[in-house]
Amino acid sequence: MELTRQIYWNIVYGGWIYLFFAISAAVFLYAIQRRVRLWRLAGKADRFDRLGERLRGLVSEVLGQRRLLRDPFAGVSHLLIFYGFGGLTVATALIALQEWTGIHFLQGTFYLWYSLLSDTAGILGLVGLGMAFWRRGVRRPATLHTSVDDWVALWLLLILFLQGFAVQGIRIAVTVLQQEPWLAHWSPAGYAVALLLQDVNPDTLRAVHRSLWWIHALTAFAFIGYLGFGKLAHIVYGLLGSFFRDLAPSGRLTHPDIEAALETDPDSLDSLGVDKIEQLSWKNLLDLDSCTNCGRCEAVCPAHGSGVPLSPRKLIRDMKRHLAASATGLLGAGTSGNTGDAGAPAVGPLLGERGGEGSPAAVGEDELWGCRTCGACQRECPVYIEHVPKIVDMRRYLVMTEAKMSEEVQQFLKNLDDRMHPWVGAGHDREAWFADLDLKVLGRGDTAEYLFWVGCTGAMVDRNIEVTRAVARVLKAARVDFAVLGAEEACSGDPARRVGGELTFQTCAKTNIETFERYGVRKIIATCPHCFNTLRNEYPDFDGHYEVTHHTQLIAELIRNGRLNLRRKLDLPTYHDPCYLGRHNGEYDAPREILSSLSASGGIRELDRSRSRSLCCGAGGGYAWMDDDPQQRINHTRVEQVKASGADTVALGCPFCMQMFEDGLAARDPQKSVRAADLAELVAEALDD
Repeated sequence: MELTRQIYWNIVYGGWIYLFFAISAAVFLYAIQRRVRLWRLAGKADRFDRLGERLRGLVSEVLGQRRLLRDPFAGVSHLLIFYGFGGLTVATALIALQEWTGIHFLQGTFYLWYSLLSDTAGILGLVGLGMAFWRRGVRRPATLHTSVDDWVALWLLLILFLQGFAVQGIRIAVTVLQQEPWLAHWSPAGYAVALLLQDVNPDTLRAVHRSLWWIHALTAFAFIGYLGFGKLAHIVYGLLGSFFRDLAPSGRLTHPDIEAALETDPDSLDSLGVDKIEQLSWKNLLDLDSCTNCGRCEAVCPAHGSGVPLSPRKLIRDMKRHLAASATGLLGAGTSGNTGDAGAPAVGPLLGERGGEGSPAAVGEDELWGCRTCGACQRECPVYIEHVPKIVDMRRYLVMTEAKMSEEVQQFLKNLDDRMHPWVGAGHDREAWFADLDLKVLGRGDTAEYLFWVGCTGAMVDRNIEVTRAVARVLKAARVDFAVLGAEEACSGDPARRVGGELTFQTCAKTNIETFERYGVRKIIATCPHCFNTLRNEYPDFDGHYEVTHHTQLIAELIRNGRLNLRRKLDLPTYHDPCYLGRHNGEYDAPREILSSLSASGGIRELDRSRSRSLCCGAGGGYAWMDDDPQQRINHTRVEQVKASGADTVALGCPFCMQMFEDGLAARDPQKSVRAADLAELVAEALDD
């Protein structure tokens, strides 16, 4: 007996399935092209660069499911479903290929392994589906928001898997179970079904098989059509979102040069910021379609965890619903050239107050102001949705077009405009911290290899002045050639840009770039990760190109090269990863290298939430100067995590983190069992002078 199978066994007119396939494929393609038309109405985004890198990342993400596996149970479930469904899809495609080409390659040993592997894939898929049903129906984590569409997708997949095994099992029961039982063993799932049906009349099985075969085919075609509209559309949109991901560091925000745009073409900026869905970039609209409502972003969002209105998951879902409601009008306008479609249903605004009259806004203003721009949501998202740029774009509209902001935001933006620093009533000027130190100052005619960028907080807040002086001491001990700007240093502009004050940011950036060019600055040492990120990743958009190093990176290199002689050892240190150094710029190792060199054991105690999952201190996004009314303060939560680790010293590398830890320790650790210190301070204390 030849080791193969008859493709259309027991089926008459099986070729009709290709007509049904064409219809379902047309429905699927219609849904996709309608979304593409919507995306094309949006703003520009350059995401066609570095195609090789994009493709490698996509393959790695698809085959390795890296981000999904950050949540082990859900990740394994998705992995099994993905490979199970993918394996059966390949198996079906091979059958179609054999029929179309007339080349019978599904035979012999190859056919046996084909049967075994395709059945194994199906079994794994069923296991994954079982895990997904249990997670959504029994376990039900708080951040998993299950909708009807989720159940439709799961049941549709389960029905497809079970139908396929039932059809296969009936065929095996009638054709090979009695004559060639050993051959049935190569299809373990089908063999199990065949054993259950072995006593049923063969004629009855043939009749059931014929009906079930067509039902299975029609279910599969319904599934293909559903791919373009329902939950499982993320198979397409998620792949596109991963491919067109932002390859720049996630801390980088972009915006056209406002002054230049207004001078050359005043109409090029219809409004400052975003208050209409079509003003977002096409990648931002793709993001909305990519969202699977998985809740991973919500689970790690520090603002949501503190009890304020923001949920990054809900924000994206609400914007997605707004896009769907606006689609008819937008597509009509895009086709006719009119400003809108008179026949389109009325749609509420994208941005506004939820309690206002008329149709409610899709996004509430209070939601936007909760964001700390820490990037935890973006780092967790398996389809690379970019939440923070959308939030900042809408903040830009509120601040620059509507002038709607809190008094705190208004005050620190005014300070930046007037004094080039955000602090109110600062007790120090930018030169007081080094008055008794022998430092080079560029404005006094000195030159140096490095500019030591101090930052507003490092120069004007007492606790962080101690850190700044420690950095200077360490650099001098290692004989690093550095100078400071002193009074000529202006704010990097980071806090202004994050709260939406883009014009203020650009003024700060251009002022500093002019100063850097005047003194020929090319290398910069920054102690603030926010300044580090801005100088390194955002100033190049304004033709400011510099080699920017965070002080922990340089100190780690100095220790490695033997330029610092350390003697003091710490007993129980831990490290808090700043968002803008770690998650946004990928620097996790240098601070740990420093701390390990200071630790008596040569290692450190890692916090439960560390590295890319580090909990934000709560000061990002302008919250070093703002406050909200949370149920639980983010910095207090972080202090409790440090105390739970058993560490007696928490090392920091950010002035904002220092500010928040000092406040949190005062409230949550009155016994002073934990000390917060910058890594530079710890190194300075350990120097063998």
